[in-house]
Amino acid sequence: MNLTVRDIQKLWEHRSATLVAGFGGLDRVVEYYDMMEQPDVQPWLRENVLMITTGYAIRNDKRALISLIRSMNDANASALAIKTRFFEEFPKEALELADALNFPLFFLNNDAGFIEAVYPVMVAIVEAKNNVELSTRYQMGEYNQKELDAKLFTELINGKITQEEEAEYRVNALHWPASPLRVAVFRIVQDSYATASREENMDKIYRNIKMFLEISQIWGQVIIRKDECICILRDTLEKQKLQELCMEIRRRISARHKYESVTGVSRSFYSYLALNKAYRDAQDAVRIAAAPRMKKEILWIEDEQFEQVMLRLSKEDYVCKYVNDTLACLEIYDHDHDSHLEQTLEALIRHRGSRTAAGEELYLHRNTMAYRVKQIENLMECDLSSSEHLLRLGFALRIKDYMKEEVK
Repeated sequence: MNLTVRDIQKLWEHRSATLVAGFGGLDRVVEYYDMMEQPDVQPWLRENVLMITTGYAIRNDKRALISLIRSMNDANASALAIKTRFFEEFPKEALELADALNFPLFFLNNDAGFIEAVYPVMVAIVEAKNNVELSTRYQMGEYNQKELDAKLFTELINGKITQEEEAEYRVNALHWPASPLRVAVFRIVQDSYATASREENMDKIYRNIKMFLEISQIWGQVIIRKDECICILRDTLEKQKLQELCMEIRRRISARHKYESVTGVSRSFYSYLALNKAYRDAQDAVRIAAAPRMKKEILWIEDEQFEQVMLRLSKEDYVCKYVNDTLACLEIYDHDHDSHLEQTLEALIRHRGSRTAAGEELYLHRNTMAYRVKQIENLMECDLSSSEHLLRLGFALRIKDYMKEEVK
């Protein structure tokens, strides 16, 4: 089964490259690919080869570029794919020549990794020689890519990759985005209208988000883990643009798959060896966003560092013991008497000890408010007019929020 330039165009059309000239040569056969990073490639030219290059070796050299196109056409090569970043202005004569010769010329995406263009071509060439249909070939490549991505992600966050060189080699081989990076975690929290199984829907979400990023020309990687859709994104957008991107992904998850989600975004990071910390940051952001006090759809962890400290402390045994010891008497009293003393204490702390403001929030008469305050002080042996006591009790209540079972 022959692989043609037309097939390569389909593989590249959403992300990697754009055909800009030589449209009459789409039926040229592609049997090989090669990578050119030196001025004279004449000895390596052969029939049916797709040449892929950054263009650095012939940067701003119109004559060299035109000579390359002529030489490749004379050798009956398949096509040329080139990055334009090293040309101040890409020569229009080169485009006109490619059109005249019906020699396909692609512009590679300057922001994408080199491997991102090479990998699908490599898979397509191998599978064409094994008579795999193009439609099946893409699906197989997508499936294998998904499994390899998930495996690499697990190894990175579990610390099984410890050398920068290995991490860089592995992520480049799977054309993950280059630094700077952020991790956005979309945690599924509600599926009351979903009809298919959770596993089937998560697989659909994966394909939907992958396609959305490609169409939007956003260089990112998508990983599915249990109830999480994880996006590793290149951090080159303004914060507002990235916020809008995350909102659109949430909207798509809701509209197309009938799931609601909470989103947490990590700090920016520069090495995949730091992926574990970034992933944990994004998970913390999800927990904080879902807390009753927050109720945010998207939360950036860098904006809530204090809350992250509280969340991390809530996982320490000695802190949990302090909180339980401090608040146990209120919990027991509320349970036994169907009262709302803990709610009253929370309102009082929110309003910095102002009994009038807390009473107004709870729609309580001042005498009822005073009575509840007195009950709390007697039970807890504290003074709610003391800023020190309010600080300690406020700390205990905030930690307790994060001790509750995580939202499913």
